[in-house]
Amino acid sequence: MTDELKHYATGAVIPLGDGFTGKSVLSRLIIKPDISEEDLKQLLLKTKKSYNIEIEFSSEKVIVDNIPVTTTLQFYVFPGQRQKVSEKSTTFDEILSVFDCFPALLRISVLLLIYDVTRFNTLESLEIWLRFAIAKEWIYEDTLIILVSNKTDLDKPDEKNIANVSSTILEYVHDHALPIDINHIKTINTSCANLEGIKELRDIIINWIANRGIRGVGIVDR
Repeated sequence: MTDELKHYATGAVIPLGDGFTGKSVLSRLIIKPDISEEDLKQLLLKTKKSYNIEIEFSSEKVIVDNIPVTTTLQFYVFPGQRQKVSEKSTTFDEILSVFDCFPALLRISVLLLIYDVTRFNTLESLEIWLRFAIAKEWIYEDTLIILVSNKTDLDKPDEKNIANVSSTILEYVHDHALPIDINHIKTINTSCANLEGIKELRDIIINWIANRGIRGVGIVDR
């Protein structure tokens, strides 16, 4: 009997952005996009600001070169605050210092730079988050950077601002001689309230990791 081979692809996804930009809800919806109206309502109501790391996983089969590839997304959602807001709260740096040894955090497949379209300062902060990702050497030849304009149900994103941030990302890439090009930088508008852009964003991430994530081959158990 011939052993059947099973193909795998895994990739780490890190949403970066200030607090209250929707990183946690957005990540959960990407993991589970087929959500009922009632479950979505509960998710929006009950998701609270986290002061710890949240880890989410999802797997799906994707056809790559006529081969089914079991593709696993690994989300690592860190708190967005860079300064302490209380004695008991933790900052992004404090959480990262604990989990920095994770092998999955050595190279990031997809970096989500998320901002709230109703708060311009969260868009301005993305430059700081991008600098941090570069300093951590998270971006390599198989990293996709997605600029996410979130909460579009509340306001329309300014296309000029999006273009300016995209140009800034590309400038940083060139200035730091990172091994990616314009095709590694995408923009998308999303709303967790009405699910705008969620499926599209999920498809982009899954297909990217299926094709450019960490690949492996195993033998199917019989």
